[in-house]
Amino acid sequence: MAADRDDLERIREAVNLVELFEGVTTVRKVRGSFMALCPFHTEKTPSLSIDPARGLYHCFGCGVGGDVFSFVQETRGLSFVEALEMLADQAGIVIRRDPGAAQRSERRKQLLEAVQEAGRFYNARLKEAPDAGPARAYLRGRGYDGEVVEQFELGYAPDEFDALVSHLRSRGFREKDIATAGLARPARNRRLVDLMRGRLMFPIRNTAGDMVGFGGRLLAGEGPKYLNTSETTLYKKGELLYGLDRSRSAISREGTAVVVEGYTDVIAFHLADMPLAVATCGTALGEGHFDLLRRFASRIVMAFDADAAGAGAVVRGDELRIAANLDLDLRVAKMPEGRDPADMVLEGQIPQLKKAVDSAETITRFRIERIFERRNLSEPEDAIRAMEEAAKVIARHPHEMARYRYATDVARRTRTGKTAVMEKVRAAPGGPKGGRTQQAPPREAAARGPERFEADLLRHLMAGAAPADKISPGMFDHPGARRLAAWLLEEGRRLPPGTPVPILEIQDRDLAALARRLELMRDPPPDPVEDVLAHLEERSVKRQKAELQLRLESLDRGRDEEEYLRTMEELMILQRRGSGSEEEQVWIHA
Repeated sequence: MAADRDDLERIREAVNLVELFEGVTTVRKVRGSFMALCPFHTEKTPSLSIDPARGLYHCFGCGVGGDVFSFVQETRGLSFVEALEMLADQAGIVIRRDPGAAQRSERRKQLLEAVQEAGRFYNARLKEAPDAGPARAYLRGRGYDGEVVEQFELGYAPDEFDALVSHLRSRGFREKDIATAGLARPARNRRLVDLMRGRLMFPIRNTAGDMVGFGGRLLAGEGPKYLNTSETTLYKKGELLYGLDRSRSAISREGTAVVVEGYTDVIAFHLADMPLAVATCGTALGEGHFDLLRRFASRIVMAFDADAAGAGAVVRGDELRIAANLDLDLRVAKMPEGRDPADMVLEGQIPQLKKAVDSAETITRFRIERIFERRNLSEPEDAIRAMEEAAKVIARHPHEMARYRYATDVARRTRTGKTAVMEKVRAAPGGPKGGRTQQAPPREAAARGPERFEADLLRHLMAGAAPADKISPGMFDHPGARRLAAWLLEEGRRLPPGTPVPILEIQDRDLAALARRLELMRDPPPDPVEDVLAHLEERSVKRQKAELQLRLESLDRGRDEEEYLRTMEELMILQRRGSGSEEEQVWIHA
Protein backbone atom coordinates (compact mmCIF):
# COMPACT_ATOMS: atom_id res chain seq x y z
CA MET A 1 0.00 0.00 0.00
CA ALA A 2 1.42 3.38 -1.02
CA ALA A 3 1.18 5.81 1.88
CA ASP A 4 -0.42 9.17 1.21
CA ARG A 5 1.85 11.95 2.51
CA ASP A 6 -1.09 13.86 4.01
CA ASP A 7 -2.11 10.73 5.91
CA LEU A 8 1.42 10.35 7.27
CA GLU A 9 1.47 13.93 8.51
CA ARG A 10 -1.98 13.64 10.08
CA ILE A 11 -0.88 10.54 11.97
CA ARG A 12 2.38 12.16 13.10
CA GLU A 13 0.46 15.14 14.45
CA ALA A 14 -2.17 12.98 16.17
CA VAL A 15 0.18 10.51 17.89
CA ASN A 16 2.03 11.61 21.03
CA LEU A 17 5.53 10.17 20.78
CA VAL A 18 6.18 10.74 24.49
CA GLU A 19 3.14 8.63 25.38
CA LEU A 20 4.38 5.84 23.10
CA PHE A 21 7.68 5.76 24.96
CA GLU A 22 5.96 5.90 28.34
CA GLY A 23 4.32 2.60 27.42
CA VAL A 24 7.68 0.80 27.28
CA THR A 25 10.17 2.78 29.37
CA THR A 26 10.70 5.58 31.91
CA VAL A 27 10.39 9.12 30.53
CA ARG A 28 11.42 12.30 32.37
CA LYS A 29 11.01 15.95 31.50
CA VAL A 30 14.36 17.72 31.85
CA ARG A 31 14.49 21.50 31.36
CA GLY A 32 11.73 21.59 28.79
CA SER A 33 12.84 18.49 26.87
CA PHE A 34 12.08 14.79 27.35
CA MET A 35 14.71 12.16 28.17
CA ALA A 36 14.08 8.43 28.47
CA LEU A 37 15.86 5.22 29.39
CA CYS A 38 16.53 3.74 25.96
CA PRO A 39 14.38 0.61 25.40
CA PHE A 40 16.79 -0.56 22.68
CA HIS A 41 19.79 -1.13 24.95
CA THR A 42 20.52 -1.54 28.67
CA GLU A 43 21.39 1.66 30.51
CA LYS A 44 20.99 3.22 33.95
CA THR A 45 21.08 6.89 32.95
CA PRO A 46 18.61 8.24 30.35
CA SER A 47 20.36 8.95 27.06
CA LEU A 48 17.42 8.95 24.64
CA SER A 49 16.08 12.37 23.63
CA ILE A 50 12.47 12.81 22.48
CA ASP A 51 11.37 15.80 20.41
CA PRO A 52 7.54 15.67 20.49
CA ALA A 53 7.20 18.83 18.40
CA ARG A 54 8.93 17.24 15.42
CA GLY A 55 7.93 13.68 16.35
CA LEU A 56 11.53 12.45 16.41
CA TYR A 57 13.77 10.62 18.88
CA HIS A 58 17.46 9.78 19.12
CA CYS A 59 19.55 7.77 21.61
CA PHE A 60 23.01 9.18 22.19
CA GLY A 61 24.03 5.90 23.78
CA CYS A 62 23.36 3.31 21.08
CA GLY A 63 22.58 5.64 18.16
CA VAL A 64 19.07 4.39 17.39
CA GLY A 65 16.52 6.99 16.31
CA GLY A 66 13.54 7.76 14.12
CA ASP A 67 9.89 8.86 14.28
CA VAL A 68 6.57 7.42 15.46
CA PHE A 69 6.52 4.92 12.61
CA SER A 70 10.05 3.63 13.12
CA PHE A 71 9.38 3.40 16.89
CA VAL A 72 6.44 1.06 16.33
CA GLN A 73 8.38 -0.89 13.71
CA GLU A 74 11.36 -1.39 16.02
CA THR A 75 9.44 -2.20 19.20
CA ARG A 76 6.77 -4.37 17.57
CA GLY A 77 8.73 -5.81 14.65
CA LEU A 78 6.18 -4.57 12.12
CA SER A 79 6.53 -3.52 8.51
CA PHE A 80 6.00 0.15 7.68
CA VAL A 81 2.49 -0.54 6.37
CA GLU A 82 1.57 -2.51 9.51
CA ALA A 83 2.89 0.30 11.74
CA LEU A 84 0.97 2.85 9.68
CA GLU A 85 -2.29 0.94 10.04
CA MET A 86 -1.79 0.37 13.77
CA LEU A 87 -1.11 4.05 14.49
CA ALA A 88 -3.98 5.14 12.25
CA ASP A 89 -6.36 2.90 14.20
CA GLN A 90 -5.11 4.30 17.50
CA ALA A 91 -5.52 7.88 16.27
CA GLY A 92 -8.93 7.24 14.72
CA ILE A 93 -7.69 8.25 11.27
CA VAL A 94 -9.10 6.58 8.17
CA ILE A 95 -6.32 5.93 5.68
CA ARG A 96 -7.14 6.63 2.08
CA ARG A 97 -6.81 3.36 0.19
CA ASP A 98 -8.53 1.38 -2.52
CA PRO A 99 -11.68 -0.69 -1.74
CA GLY A 100 -9.83 -3.92 -2.52
CA ALA A 101 -7.32 -3.25 0.23
CA ALA A 102 -10.14 -2.61 2.72
CA GLN A 103 -11.75 -5.93 1.79
CA ARG A 104 -8.46 -7.79 2.20
CA SER A 105 -7.95 -6.17 5.59
CA GLU A 106 -11.41 -7.23 6.76
CA ARG A 107 -10.83 -10.76 5.48
CA ARG A 108 -7.55 -10.98 7.38
CA LYS A 109 -9.28 -9.76 10.53
CA GLN A 110 -11.86 -12.56 10.27
CA LEU A 111 -9.13 -15.21 9.88
CA LEU A 112 -7.20 -13.82 12.87
CA GLU A 113 -10.36 -13.96 14.99
CA ALA A 114 -10.85 -17.62 14.03
CA VAL A 115 -7.30 -18.53 15.07
CA GLN A 116 -7.64 -16.58 18.32
CA GLU A 117 -10.87 -18.39 19.18
CA ALA A 118 -9.18 -21.72 18.42
CA GLY A 119 -6.44 -20.77 20.88
CA ARG A 120 -9.01 -20.07 23.58
CA PHE A 121 -10.71 -23.40 22.84
CA TYR A 122 -7.47 -25.39 23.11
CA ASN A 123 -6.44 -23.56 26.31
CA ALA A 124 -9.76 -24.26 28.01
CA ARG A 125 -9.61 -27.97 27.05
CA LEU A 126 -6.11 -28.28 28.53
CA LYS A 127 -7.18 -26.78 31.86
CA GLU A 128 -10.58 -28.43 32.26
CA ALA A 129 -11.20 -31.50 30.05
CA PRO A 130 -10.69 -35.02 31.49
CA ASP A 131 -9.15 -36.24 28.20
CA ALA A 132 -6.36 -33.65 28.58
CA GLY A 133 -4.99 -35.46 31.63
CA PRO A 134 -1.94 -36.88 29.75
CA ALA A 135 -1.10 -33.39 28.45
CA ARG A 136 -1.26 -31.93 31.96
CA ALA A 137 0.92 -34.78 33.25
CA TYR A 138 3.48 -34.13 30.52
CA LEU A 139 3.64 -30.44 31.46
CA ARG A 140 4.06 -31.24 35.15
CA GLY A 141 6.93 -33.53 34.20
CA ARG A 142 8.61 -30.61 32.44
CA GLY A 143 8.18 -28.47 35.55
CA TYR A 144 5.42 -26.29 34.04
CA ASP A 145 2.67 -25.11 36.37
CA GLY A 146 -0.59 -23.29 35.71
CA GLU A 147 1.20 -19.96 35.49
CA VAL A 148 3.29 -21.20 32.57
CA VAL A 149 0.17 -22.56 30.86
CA GLU A 150 -1.45 -19.12 31.14
CA GLN A 151 1.65 -17.14 30.18
CA PHE A 152 2.29 -19.14 27.01
CA GLU A 153 -1.40 -19.90 26.31
CA LEU A 154 -0.71 -23.62 26.03
CA GLY A 155 -3.59 -25.83 25.00
CA TYR A 156 -4.78 -29.30 24.11
CA ALA A 157 -6.40 -30.45 20.85
CA PRO A 158 -8.82 -33.28 21.69
CA ASP A 159 -8.42 -36.55 19.84
CA GLU A 160 -11.71 -36.08 17.99
CA PHE A 161 -12.44 -35.54 14.31
CA ASP A 162 -14.21 -32.20 14.45
CA ALA A 163 -14.23 -30.88 18.03
CA LEU A 164 -12.66 -27.56 16.99
CA VAL A 165 -14.69 -27.24 13.79
CA SER A 166 -17.92 -27.76 15.73
CA HIS A 167 -16.88 -25.20 18.34
CA LEU A 168 -15.96 -22.56 15.77
CA ARG A 169 -19.14 -23.22 13.77
CA SER A 170 -21.16 -22.66 16.94
CA ARG A 171 -19.40 -19.31 17.36
CA GLY A 172 -20.54 -18.17 13.93
CA PHE A 173 -17.37 -18.82 11.92
CA ARG A 174 -17.82 -20.01 8.33
CA GLU A 175 -16.26 -23.31 7.31
CA LYS A 176 -14.47 -21.52 4.49
CA ASP A 177 -12.70 -19.26 7.00
CA ILE A 178 -11.90 -22.17 9.32
CA ALA A 179 -10.16 -24.02 6.48
CA THR A 180 -8.44 -20.91 5.07
CA ALA A 181 -7.01 -20.14 8.52
CA GLY A 182 -5.33 -23.57 8.48
CA LEU A 183 -7.36 -24.95 11.41
CA ALA A 184 -9.07 -27.79 9.52
CA ARG A 185 -8.95 -29.69 6.26
CA PRO A 186 -11.54 -31.49 4.13
CA ALA A 187 -11.70 -35.28 4.47
CA ARG A 188 -12.42 -37.64 1.56
CA ASN A 189 -16.16 -37.22 2.09
CA ARG A 190 -15.60 -33.44 1.96
CA ARG A 191 -16.44 -33.18 5.62
CA LEU A 192 -14.25 -30.64 7.40
CA VAL A 193 -12.07 -32.24 10.12
CA ASP A 194 -9.66 -30.75 12.65
CA LEU A 195 -6.04 -30.51 11.55
CA MET A 196 -4.69 -31.07 15.08
CA ARG A 197 -5.89 -33.98 17.19
CA GLY A 198 -4.52 -35.46 20.42
CA ARG A 199 -1.74 -32.90 20.68
CA LEU A 200 -0.31 -30.44 23.18
CA MET A 201 -0.74 -27.05 21.50
CA PHE A 202 1.70 -24.15 21.33
CA PRO A 203 0.12 -20.97 19.90
CA ILE A 204 2.37 -19.10 17.48
CA ARG A 205 2.15 -15.33 17.21
CA ASN A 206 3.75 -12.98 14.70
CA THR A 207 5.84 -10.03 15.83
CA ALA A 208 2.73 -7.85 15.90
CA GLY A 209 1.33 -10.14 18.59
CA ASP A 210 -1.38 -11.72 16.42
CA MET A 211 -1.99 -15.44 16.94
CA VAL A 212 -1.56 -16.89 13.45
CA GLY A 213 -1.14 -20.63 13.91
CA PHE A 214 -0.09 -23.52 16.13
CA GLY A 215 2.56 -26.11 16.73
CA GLY A 216 1.22 -29.39 18.09
CA ARG A 217 3.21 -32.07 19.96
CA LEU A 218 1.92 -35.63 19.69
CA LEU A 219 1.49 -37.23 23.13
CA ALA A 220 0.57 -40.80 22.12
CA GLY A 221 -0.05 -42.92 19.05
CA GLU A 222 1.39 -42.69 15.55
CA GLY A 223 2.20 -39.60 13.50
CA PRO A 224 4.82 -36.90 13.33
CA LYS A 225 6.07 -35.81 16.76
CA TYR A 226 5.41 -32.16 15.87
CA LEU A 227 2.83 -30.86 13.44
CA ASN A 228 2.47 -27.24 12.45
CA THR A 229 -0.26 -25.19 10.84
CA SER A 230 -0.11 -25.41 7.06
CA GLU A 231 0.99 -22.39 5.04
CA THR A 232 -1.74 -19.76 4.95
CA THR A 233 -2.01 -16.04 4.31
CA LEU A 234 -1.46 -15.64 8.07
CA TYR A 235 1.02 -18.43 8.76
CA LYS A 236 4.19 -18.19 6.65
CA LYS A 237 6.69 -20.43 8.40
CA GLY A 238 9.67 -18.85 6.66
CA GLU A 239 8.77 -15.53 8.26
CA LEU A 240 7.78 -16.68 11.76
CA LEU A 241 9.76 -17.41 14.91
CA TYR A 242 8.08 -18.86 17.96
CA GLY A 243 8.56 -16.65 21.01
CA LEU A 244 9.79 -13.55 19.19
CA ASP A 245 6.66 -11.61 20.17
CA ARG A 246 7.59 -12.17 23.84
CA SER A 247 11.35 -11.93 23.50
CA ARG A 248 11.85 -9.02 21.14
CA SER A 249 12.26 -6.34 23.84
CA ALA A 250 14.89 -8.31 25.76
CA ILE A 251 16.62 -9.32 22.52
CA SER A 252 16.76 -5.68 21.45
CA ARG A 253 18.19 -4.57 24.80
CA GLU A 254 20.83 -7.31 24.88
CA GLY A 255 21.59 -7.21 21.16
CA THR A 256 21.52 -11.04 21.19
CA ALA A 257 18.97 -13.62 20.05
CA VAL A 258 19.23 -17.34 20.80
CA VAL A 259 17.80 -19.78 18.26
CA VAL A 260 16.75 -23.15 19.71
CA GLU A 261 15.15 -26.26 18.26
CA GLY A 262 11.90 -26.66 20.15
CA TYR A 263 9.06 -24.71 21.70
CA THR A 264 9.83 -26.10 25.16
CA ASP A 265 13.40 -24.81 24.79
CA VAL A 266 12.01 -21.31 24.24
CA ILE A 267 9.88 -21.60 27.37
CA ALA A 268 12.89 -22.92 29.30
CA PHE A 269 14.89 -19.78 28.52
CA HIS A 270 12.05 -17.65 29.90
CA LEU A 271 11.91 -19.76 33.08
CA ALA A 272 15.67 -19.28 33.41
CA ASP A 273 15.15 -15.50 33.30
CA MET A 274 16.88 -15.31 29.90
CA PRO A 275 13.99 -14.33 27.58
CA LEU A 276 16.18 -14.31 24.47
CA ALA A 277 15.14 -17.54 22.74
CA VAL A 278 13.13 -18.18 19.59
CA ALA A 279 12.46 -21.27 17.49
CA THR A 280 11.49 -21.90 13.89
CA CYS A 281 7.96 -23.13 13.21
CA GLY A 282 8.12 -26.35 11.27
CA THR A 283 10.94 -25.44 8.90
CA ALA A 284 14.69 -25.08 8.74
CA LEU A 285 16.37 -21.85 9.77
CA GLY A 286 16.48 -19.69 6.64
CA GLU A 287 17.32 -16.27 5.30
CA GLY A 288 13.88 -14.91 6.13
CA HIS A 289 14.40 -15.78 9.78
CA PHE A 290 17.80 -14.09 9.89
CA ASP A 291 16.36 -11.05 8.17
CA LEU A 292 13.64 -10.92 10.83
CA LEU A 293 16.09 -11.26 13.71
CA ARG A 294 18.41 -8.53 12.45
CA ARG A 295 15.68 -6.00 13.21
CA PHE A 296 16.32 -6.66 16.90
CA ALA A 297 19.86 -8.02 17.30
CA SER A 298 23.23 -8.18 15.58
CA ARG A 299 24.44 -11.28 17.50
CA ILE A 300 22.65 -14.57 16.80
CA VAL A 301 23.50 -17.64 18.89
CA MET A 302 22.29 -21.08 17.84
CA ALA A 303 21.84 -23.42 20.81
CA PHE A 304 21.11 -26.97 19.66
CA ASP A 305 21.53 -30.39 21.22
CA ALA A 306 25.15 -31.26 20.44
CA ASP A 307 24.51 -34.86 19.35
CA ALA A 308 21.22 -34.27 17.54
CA ALA A 309 20.46 -33.45 13.93
CA GLY A 310 20.30 -29.81 14.91
CA ALA A 311 24.04 -29.48 15.34
CA GLY A 312 24.60 -31.24 12.03
CA ALA A 313 22.22 -28.82 10.34
CA VAL A 314 24.36 -25.96 11.55
CA VAL A 315 27.40 -27.48 9.89
CA ARG A 316 25.63 -28.29 6.62
CA GLY A 317 23.73 -25.03 6.26
CA ASP A 318 24.67 -21.84 4.45
CA GLU A 319 24.31 -19.60 7.49
CA LEU A 320 27.75 -18.05 7.03
CA ARG A 321 26.86 -16.49 3.67
CA ILE A 322 23.50 -15.31 4.97
CA ALA A 323 25.05 -13.83 8.11
CA ALA A 324 27.68 -11.97 6.10
CA ASN A 325 25.10 -10.57 3.69
CA LEU A 326 22.94 -9.33 6.57
CA ASP A 327 25.90 -8.19 8.68
CA LEU A 328 25.18 -10.56 11.57
CA ASP A 329 27.55 -12.00 14.15
CA LEU A 330 26.48 -15.65 13.93
CA ARG A 331 27.63 -18.01 16.69
CA VAL A 332 27.01 -21.52 18.01
CA ALA A 333 26.68 -22.43 21.70
CA LYS A 334 28.34 -25.72 22.62
CA MET A 335 25.72 -27.64 24.57
CA PRO A 336 26.53 -30.65 26.80
CA GLU A 337 26.33 -33.94 24.95
CA GLY A 338 22.74 -35.08 24.59
CA ARG A 339 21.28 -32.13 26.50
CA ASP A 340 19.03 -29.40 25.18
CA PRO A 341 18.11 -26.12 26.95
CA ALA A 342 14.85 -27.54 28.29
CA ASP A 343 16.71 -30.46 29.91
CA MET A 344 19.31 -28.15 31.44
CA VAL A 345 16.75 -25.79 32.98
CA LEU A 346 14.69 -28.71 34.31
CA GLU A 347 17.83 -30.09 35.99
CA GLY A 348 18.84 -26.74 37.47
CA GLN A 349 21.79 -26.19 35.12
CA ILE A 350 20.92 -22.56 34.42
CA PRO A 351 24.47 -21.22 35.07
CA GLN A 352 25.86 -23.74 32.59
CA LEU A 353 23.27 -22.73 30.00
CA LYS A 354 24.10 -19.06 30.43
CA LYS A 355 27.82 -19.81 30.12
CA ALA A 356 27.22 -21.78 26.90
CA VAL A 357 25.42 -18.80 25.36
CA ASP A 358 27.93 -16.21 26.58
CA SER A 359 30.92 -18.22 25.30
CA ALA A 360 29.39 -19.19 21.94
CA GLU A 361 31.90 -19.69 19.11
CA THR A 362 31.74 -18.08 15.69
CA ILE A 363 30.13 -20.41 13.19
CA THR A 364 33.39 -20.71 11.22
CA ARG A 365 35.26 -21.73 14.38
CA PHE A 366 32.49 -24.18 15.24
CA ARG A 367 32.69 -25.83 11.82
CA ILE A 368 36.47 -26.12 11.99
CA GLU A 369 36.34 -27.63 15.48
CA ARG A 370 33.79 -30.19 14.32
CA ILE A 371 36.21 -31.22 11.57
CA PHE A 372 39.10 -31.55 14.02
CA GLU A 373 36.97 -33.62 16.42
CA ARG A 374 36.48 -36.25 13.70
CA ARG A 375 40.20 -36.51 12.92
CA ASN A 376 43.31 -37.69 14.73
CA LEU A 377 45.62 -34.72 14.17
CA SER A 378 48.65 -36.65 15.40
CA GLU A 379 48.40 -38.83 12.27
CA PRO A 380 49.87 -37.05 9.19
CA GLU A 381 47.21 -38.34 6.79
CA ASP A 382 44.35 -37.33 9.06
CA ALA A 383 45.94 -33.93 9.70
CA ILE A 384 46.17 -33.24 5.95
CA ARG A 385 42.55 -34.27 5.39
CA ALA A 386 41.46 -32.08 8.29
CA MET A 387 43.40 -29.15 6.83
CA GLU A 388 41.79 -29.62 3.40
CA GLU A 389 38.29 -29.79 4.87
CA ALA A 390 38.92 -26.77 7.08
CA ALA A 391 40.25 -24.82 4.09
CA LYS A 392 36.92 -25.31 2.30
CA VAL A 393 35.13 -23.81 5.31
CA ILE A 394 37.57 -20.89 5.52
CA ALA A 395 37.17 -20.20 1.79
CA ARG A 396 33.50 -19.40 2.32
CA HIS A 397 34.29 -16.61 4.75
CA PRO A 398 33.75 -13.29 2.91
CA HIS A 399 36.57 -11.31 4.56
CA GLU A 400 40.24 -11.66 3.70
CA MET A 401 41.73 -10.84 7.09
CA ALA A 402 39.47 -13.38 8.81
CA ARG A 403 40.44 -16.06 6.26
CA TYR A 404 44.10 -15.36 6.88
CA ARG A 405 43.76 -15.65 10.66
CA TYR A 406 41.75 -18.87 10.50
CA ALA A 407 44.25 -20.32 8.03
CA THR A 408 47.14 -19.43 10.35
CA ASP A 409 45.45 -21.27 13.23
CA VAL A 410 44.65 -24.32 11.08
CA ALA A 411 48.24 -24.47 9.85
CA ARG A 412 49.56 -24.41 13.43
CA ARG A 413 47.22 -27.14 14.67
CA THR A 414 47.66 -29.46 11.68
CA ARG A 415 51.39 -28.67 11.22
CA THR A 416 50.88 -28.29 7.50
CA GLY A 417 52.21 -24.76 6.86
CA LYS A 418 50.39 -21.48 6.36
CA THR A 419 51.16 -21.27 2.63
CA ALA A 420 49.73 -24.74 2.02
CA VAL A 421 46.51 -23.85 3.82
CA MET A 422 46.11 -20.58 1.90
CA GLU A 423 46.65 -22.44 -1.39
CA LYS A 424 43.82 -24.83 -0.50
CA VAL A 425 41.63 -21.88 0.51
CA ARG A 426 42.15 -20.16 -2.84
CA ALA A 427 41.57 -23.43 -4.73
CA ALA A 428 38.35 -24.32 -2.90
CA PRO A 429 35.04 -24.10 -4.83
CA GLY A 430 33.62 -20.64 -4.27
CA GLY A 431 36.91 -19.50 -2.74
CA PRO A 432 38.51 -16.07 -3.15
CA LYS A 433 40.93 -17.08 -5.96
CA GLY A 434 43.42 -14.59 -4.64
CA GLY A 435 41.15 -11.62 -5.28
CA ARG A 436 40.60 -8.77 -2.89
CA THR A 437 37.43 -8.88 -0.82
CA GLN A 438 35.72 -6.37 1.32
CA GLN A 439 37.10 -5.65 4.75
CA ALA A 440 34.72 -6.74 7.50
CA PRO A 441 33.15 -3.79 9.25
CA PRO A 442 33.64 -3.85 13.04
CA ARG A 443 30.67 -5.44 14.82
CA GLU A 444 30.50 -2.62 17.34
CA ALA A 445 30.27 -0.01 14.59
CA ALA A 446 27.47 -1.90 12.87
CA ALA A 447 25.51 -2.08 16.12
CA ARG A 448 26.00 1.60 17.05
CA GLY A 449 25.40 3.09 13.62
CA PRO A 450 27.74 4.91 11.23
CA GLU A 451 30.92 6.35 12.71
CA ARG A 452 31.23 10.13 12.86
CA PHE A 453 32.73 10.87 9.44
CA GLU A 454 30.31 8.53 7.65
CA ALA A 455 27.40 10.18 9.48
CA ASP A 456 28.73 13.63 8.56
CA LEU A 457 28.97 12.72 4.89
CA LEU A 458 25.39 11.40 4.92
CA ARG A 459 24.23 14.65 6.53
CA HIS A 460 25.96 16.62 3.76
CA LEU A 461 24.27 14.41 1.15
CA MET A 462 20.87 14.90 2.76
CA ALA A 463 21.40 18.67 2.71
CA GLY A 464 22.42 18.60 -0.95
CA ALA A 465 25.81 20.03 0.02
CA ALA A 466 28.13 17.19 -1.05
CA PRO A 467 29.95 16.70 -4.39
CA ALA A 468 28.07 13.62 -5.61
CA ASP A 469 30.66 12.91 -8.31
CA LYS A 470 33.29 12.28 -5.60
CA ILE A 471 31.15 9.97 -3.48
CA SER A 472 30.22 6.32 -3.88
CA PRO A 473 28.38 3.88 -1.55
CA GLY A 474 31.57 1.82 -1.30
CA MET A 475 33.16 4.56 0.83
CA PHE A 476 30.93 3.56 3.77
CA ASP A 477 31.62 0.69 6.18
CA HIS A 478 28.28 0.66 7.94
CA PRO A 479 25.80 -1.39 5.84
CA GLY A 480 22.89 0.94 6.54
CA ALA A 481 25.00 4.00 5.70
CA ARG A 482 26.06 2.33 2.45
CA ARG A 483 22.46 1.73 1.41
CA LEU A 484 21.31 5.17 2.49
CA ALA A 485 24.14 6.80 0.56
CA ALA A 486 23.11 4.90 -2.59
CA TRP A 487 19.51 6.09 -2.16
CA LEU A 488 20.54 9.72 -1.51
CA LEU A 489 22.87 9.77 -4.52
CA GLU A 490 20.16 8.36 -6.79
CA GLU A 491 17.53 10.82 -5.55
CA GLY A 492 19.98 13.72 -5.61
CA ARG A 493 20.59 13.27 -9.35
CA ARG A 494 16.96 14.26 -10.00
CA LEU A 495 17.20 17.50 -8.02
CA PRO A 496 18.82 20.88 -8.77
CA PRO A 497 22.29 21.28 -7.20
CA GLY A 498 22.16 22.34 -3.55
CA THR A 499 18.59 21.05 -3.00
CA PRO A 500 18.00 18.99 0.19
CA VAL A 501 16.87 15.43 -0.51
CA PRO A 502 13.31 14.77 0.82
CA ILE A 503 13.83 11.81 3.13
CA LEU A 504 10.07 11.37 3.65
CA GLU A 505 10.10 9.58 0.30
CA ILE A 506 12.14 6.71 1.77
CA GLN A 507 9.98 3.55 1.93
CA ASP A 508 12.55 1.18 3.43
CA ARG A 509 12.01 0.94 7.19
CA ASP A 510 15.69 0.76 8.21
CA LEU A 511 16.81 3.52 5.84
CA ALA A 512 14.00 5.83 6.94
CA ALA A 513 14.92 5.33 10.60
CA LEU A 514 18.60 6.07 9.93
CA ALA A 515 17.80 9.18 7.89
CA ARG A 516 15.49 10.56 10.57
CA ARG A 517 18.08 9.83 13.22
CA LEU A 518 20.66 11.85 11.29
CA GLU A 519 18.16 14.66 10.71
CA LEU A 520 17.63 14.94 14.46
CA MET A 521 21.37 15.42 15.06
CA ARG A 522 21.66 19.22 15.10
CA ASP A 523 24.79 19.32 17.28
CA PRO A 524 27.61 19.15 16.67
CA PRO A 525 27.44 20.41 13.07
CA PRO A 526 29.17 18.16 10.55
CA ASP A 527 32.78 18.81 9.64
CA PRO A 528 33.38 20.52 6.27
CA VAL A 529 32.71 18.08 3.47
CA GLU A 530 36.29 18.42 2.15
CA ASP A 531 37.68 17.31 5.54
CA VAL A 532 35.25 14.40 5.71
CA LEU A 533 36.22 13.14 2.26
CA ALA A 534 39.93 13.48 3.08
CA HIS A 535 39.50 11.42 6.24
CA LEU A 536 37.60 8.64 4.45
CA GLU A 537 40.19 8.55 1.68
CA GLU A 538 43.00 8.21 4.22
CA ARG A 539 41.09 5.44 6.00
CA SER A 540 40.65 3.58 2.72
CA VAL A 541 44.36 3.78 1.92
CA LYS A 542 45.36 2.47 5.37
CA ARG A 543 42.92 -0.40 5.05
CA GLN A 544 44.16 -1.40 1.60
CA LYS A 545 47.73 -1.38 2.95
CA ALA A 546 46.79 -3.74 5.76
CA GLU A 547 45.02 -6.11 3.35
CA LEU A 548 47.96 -6.16 0.95
CA GLN A 549 50.39 -6.76 3.81
CA LEU A 550 48.37 -9.75 4.98
CA ARG A 551 48.19 -11.12 1.46
CA LEU A 552 51.93 -10.69 1.03
CA GLU A 553 52.63 -12.60 4.24
CA SER A 554 50.45 -15.48 3.06
CA LEU A 555 52.34 -15.88 -0.24
CA ASP A 556 55.40 -18.05 -0.85
CA ARG A 557 57.63 -15.97 -3.14
CA GLY A 558 59.34 -19.05 -4.49
CA ARG A 559 56.07 -20.55 -5.68
CA ASP A 560 53.97 -17.43 -6.33
CA GLU A 561 56.62 -14.95 -7.48
CA GLU A 562 54.39 -13.22 -10.05
CA GLU A 563 51.57 -12.59 -7.58
CA TYR A 564 54.08 -11.72 -4.85
CA LEU A 565 55.72 -9.01 -6.98
CA ARG A 566 52.36 -7.67 -8.17
CA THR A 567 51.12 -7.42 -4.58
CA MET A 568 54.34 -5.75 -3.47
CA GLU A 569 54.06 -3.20 -6.29
CA GLU A 570 50.48 -2.36 -5.29
CA LEU A 571 51.60 -1.87 -1.71
CA MET A 572 54.46 0.44 -2.67
CA ILE A 573 52.11 2.56 -4.82
CA LEU A 574 49.79 2.94 -1.84
CA GLN A 575 52.71 3.91 0.39
CA ARG A 576 53.55 6.78 -1.93
CA ARG A 577 49.91 7.92 -1.67
CA GLY A 578 49.89 7.61 2.14
CA SER A 579 50.06 10.72 4.28
CA GLY A 580 51.38 9.12 7.47
CA SER A 581 54.86 9.46 8.93
CA GLU A 582 57.74 7.22 7.96
CA GLU A 583 57.25 5.19 11.12
CA GLU A 584 53.62 4.49 10.18
CA GLN A 585 54.49 3.10 6.74
CA VAL A 586 54.92 -0.61 6.04
CA TRP A 587 58.31 -1.27 4.43
CA ILE A 588 58.79 -4.18 2.05
CA HIS A 589 62.21 -5.60 1.23
CA ALA A 590 62.71 -7.55 -1.94
